[in-house]
Amino acid sequence: MSGARGIVAGVVGRSPLVAALLAALAAPASASAQSFLGFRALGVPVGAVDARTTALGNLGIGLARVEISATDPAASARLLWPTFGVTMQPSWGSFDMDEQSGTSRTNRLPLLGIGYPVRAGGVVTASLSGHLEQRWIARRQSTVTLNEVDVQVQDSYRNDGGTSVVRLGWAQRIGSVLALGVSGGTYLGRLDRVFDRQLDSLAVGGEVYSFREEYAWSYSGYLLSAGFNADPHPLIHLAGAAEWSGTLQEVPQDDAVGEGLYTIPLRLSAGATGRLSPRLAFNVSGIYQDWSTSDGFLAGVTSGRKWSFGGGVEWHVVEGETRSLPVRFGYRRIAPPFRFEAEDPVEAVWSVGVGLNLAEAEGFRFGWMDLSFERGDRWSAPLDERFWRATVSVGISRF
Repeated sequence: MSGARGIVAGVVGRSPLVAALLAALAAPASASAQSFLGFRALGVPVGAVDARTTALGNLGIGLARVEISATDPAASARLLWPTFGVTMQPSWGSFDMDEQSGTSRTNRLPLLGIGYPVRAGGVVTASLSGHLEQRWIARRQSTVTLNEVDVQVQDSYRNDGGTSVVRLGWAQRIGSVLALGVSGGTYLGRLDRVFDRQLDSLAVGGEVYSFREEYAWSYSGYLLSAGFNADPHPLIHLAGAAEWSGTLQEVPQDDAVGEGLYTIPLRLSAGATGRLSPRLAFNVSGIYQDWSTSDGFLAGVTSGRKWSFGGGVEWHVVEGETRSLPVRFGYRRIAPPFRFEAEDPVEAVWSVGVGLNLAEAEGFRFGWMDLSFERGDRWSAPLDERFWRATVSVGISRF
């Protein structure tokens, strides 16, 4: 893996552990990870969306009848009662990289949110959502010479952490057609890196022992969002949003070194839902974000791809007066921000899901559970990753 070897020198000044990982990946080793994309930067994006959005291939903008959203600031403007929702997401994956392969399994909480209507047609919103995540483990067995004796050693490199976003917002209805929303948020998170070397001290004699190094960094920064929702026709729902971020700061803790300052590019998103019949609707959505202009990253790490898109259909198989059972299908194609080596990465995902609306009236849900299942692929030569992912969302309104 010549590309990995070639960038070791450029990483040493910032983090010896990343340089060690690159050396491990360049040689025969075992590894597991949620994703190795972005291991030279800030990790892989975490979709801050619920199970319904995921099943429909949507990118978090433009869905009709949304209760809680971290990425669509105006979506909650139509809430009539206090509403709470939480989303959980286990995933299983595998990867191939030259002659190496491995598996992964992880759990995360991508979205937790609440909307609280107040007077004058406004809704206060608050959410905690995922942003970027770094989780990988690499192991390598090798031989070192100590006191003129060859000793077998096993090195382990672990990376665990990432960033989340806490948002506080306001969504306002303006008549029966238009809604506007704004939100402000802060990045928070932590990254832990551990290097562990195990060796047979009896083979050498003397005071030679296994050792362990641990380093940690914390994250901070802020972001602002604004957006609109519009219903120009009873069968059409439109939405758009812009999200601006300040500098994301990576601060070393204790004995760690290498402070990082990263610019996060402007994120523009738009989406629409069209109703084909009382039981059938389709949606499309897209995101533009140009990471190639970002500062603070190693040369050649950020992707040149700027567009992500997705779409899907929702069919209410069962439609009662107070309950319904929708099924959903979707597809999305995402441009992750960071390369593995030199090739721009791509993520393609097919999804299917089902919803159980336990109580609803006139298009408003008071209690629900949504499930989605995804089959996805990511690739950035020589890395090829595959994953299965389940998403579960539960919500309650009028509590």
